[in-house]
Amino acid sequence: MDLLANLTEAFTVALFLRDQQGENLYPAAWHTLGRAFRSDRPIRLGEGLVGYVAKHQVPVDVDRYQQSSEATGLYAADEGIKAFVGVPVGDLGVLVVDTKTRQVFGEREKKTIKDFGVFLGQMVLQQETCAREALYGRILDLMYDVENAALNFTERRQFYAEVLDAGRRFNGLAMSFLCLLHPGRKQFVVEAVDGPSVSTLRGRSFPVSQGLVGWVLREGRPLTNCRLRTQHSKSYLITPDEPVRGYNAFVGVPLSAWRRLVGVWAFAGHTERVIDEEEERALQLAGHRVAATLEHYRLALQ
Repeated sequence: MDLLANLTEAFTVALFLRDQQGENLYPAAWHTLGRAFRSDRPIRLGEGLVGYVAKHQVPVDVDRYQQSSEATGLYAADEGIKAFVGVPVGDLGVLVVDTKTRQVFGEREKKTIKDFGVFLGQMVLQQETCAREALYGRILDLMYDVENAALNFTERRQFYAEVLDAGRRFNGLAMSFLCLLHPGRKQFVVEAVDGPSVSTLRGRSFPVSQGLVGWVLREGRPLTNCRLRTQHSKSYLITPDEPVRGYNAFVGVPLSAWRRLVGVWAFAGHTERVIDEEEERALQLAGHRVAATLEHYRLALQ
């Protein structure tokens, strides 16, 4: 961004990328001299000039720009922009360059901006490919660790510890725990915990009607919450009385063996952590292996 800004004598250079849903653009990298640049707010598809480029996949080149800078979608207030160029970065996002020192960008500068858009598109694709390969490697490690734990444990606490550690390392969250259903299916027990925050709840039983863990048990399907909004500094992962504060991420997958629900494998963290669908499916698949082991060796509550 700094290099392109120097080459074009730009006021702002910014790369916007689409989110996973493809409905919003967020600033991934930028160089700006403006105070009103919207670095903390996404741009909706079709909003302003930036959103127009992303929606219609066509470049926009405006010389002698006379509208308010807010109409570009880049700023929350007018910055006195005089020229604007926006080019699509494949179907991944938009590269925008504007200036307030002159009325037009030269043809050579416009070509440079377009070439940078192509180059940045290739970089983003390469980064996404590397990230996906790394994810597949993590999934393989998770499956191997869970299978190895199932085949080599000598007592149940060892199995619990290895499974919880494998899951926690996979998703990078601070805490993981196993909760098992009581036979009457109206309560569950916190059977094992890896992480300090809810260790005091280990061995205690709670109704399935409360907490995020209870929701997974009631619904029998995964739950991912990447921005946990706490009330009165309590997280309500398991019970309103738990001594946990400030959790901002949660994922829980049901433990089902041969269509029989036996419990929940859950994780929580203090920092926001986006868990995508592939990660959730990997945890659910590994959870089936955990549940099968619980049932086969009669480790689940009878």
